[in-house]
Amino acid sequence: MSKQLDWLAEEVLATYAELNFDVGYIDDIRHRLAGEDRFAVLVWCNNLDPRCREALAERLGINADDFDTTIKTVCRL
Repeated sequence: MSKQLDWLAEEVLATYAELNFDVGYIDDIRHRLAGEDRFAVLVWCNNLDPRCREALAERLGINADDFDTTIKTVCRL
């Protein structure tokens, strides 16, 4: 039985696809994030480079600075 991906993890993968990341890399990230809850995915997003984080925030329809603040806050919890 394969593990489910959280909605946010799916958005991360879609962002990587839009940015033309290698399919193998995207599959590795899919495997890494499978079964993680939203908070774990947000903590993982702390590792995104600024370009990816900004593209993901745009995809989510939120301000990039607000997204950065959310990630930093969740990482400190």
